[in-house]
Amino acid sequence: MRSLGKIFLYLLLVLLGGALAAPQAWHLIQAMPSEWLGGLVGKVQGMPFHRYLSRSLQVAAILLLWPLLHSLRIRSLRELGLRPSPSPGTDLILGLMLGAGGAVFLEACLIGGGFFGWSGGWSGGVVPRILLTAVVVASLEEFLFRGVVLGFCRQSLAPYPSLVLSSLFFAAVHFFNLPRSAEDGGPHWWGGLSYLSGCGSAFPSVVMVLWAFATLFLAGLLLGWLTIRTGALWMAIALHASWILCQQMFNAAFSFRGGNPCAFLPWTGVPQCHGAVPVGVIPLISLVLAWVAAAMLLRRRPRVSSLPHAGSV
Repeated sequence: MRSLGKIFLYLLLVLLGGALAAPQAWHLIQAMPSEWLGGLVGKVQGMPFHRYLSRSLQVAAILLLWPLLHSLRIRSLRELGLRPSPSPGTDLILGLMLGAGGAVFLEACLIGGGFFGWSGGWSGGVVPRILLTAVVVASLEEFLFRGVVLGFCRQSLAPYPSLVLSSLFFAAVHFFNLPRSAEDGGPHWWGGLSYLSGCGSAFPSVVMVLWAFATLFLAGLLLGWLTIRTGALWMAIALHASWILCQQMFNAAFSFRGGNPCAFLPWTGVPQCHGAVPVGVIPLISLVLAWVAAAMLLRRRPRVSSLPHAGSV
């Protein structure tokens, strides 16, 4: 019970620290010459404030992870069920292949079925930003959810209950959506807190929430299974990053053709969580196919020894 309280306190401090740091980061960036770093600073200056808040929350989550692990008396990654991978390069390649393969199937169905069409707004300039976002977000989320949360659950639960519990948490957290605009902007010190207070202002319909939750839950199960099966995070990080990269590039080039977000359900609908989560039966099928492919690729790999109180998966 004390450990759960420490994790709750960690989440609270991440929200508070990120919210208070975001306005300061905004002021700092705005004070820099826009031509620095080949004009990159100027592009960052033009980003909306919710992007500053999102990145500040990610940085706060990283900085506060070590105190959390120390307070939980976790001295090494082995205590979380993680082992050094004998072939991290191979795991990365396999993860990228699984993610790209699933994305090709998904997007071919969405385009071929007439659910999405070319928007004409594609620009190659978005690729570096999307690539950086994919790597950073996938690395952070996999370490937090599959490393810390799943590993912590496995210390007292068997693998399957741990997978389910950590995946439920992973799915639920994604509905903590930052609004894209707010009355109080970056110049005010309370701007970040104001944004957080409006997180539920644009909550989607119950139907869309259930479909998005199903996608996130199944994705969490697959990523968690890969982590337990390989004993490392490399394949899960690569798969997650590939999903983000392909989905965001798809969003930049194609748009939903249905006037109603639920028009094509149960097959598909408007991607949720700021376009990061595809919904419907087709995305779920692509996840199942990726899981089957992963199981086939790993069928001859020796299983990693489990944590105490846990069996094999």
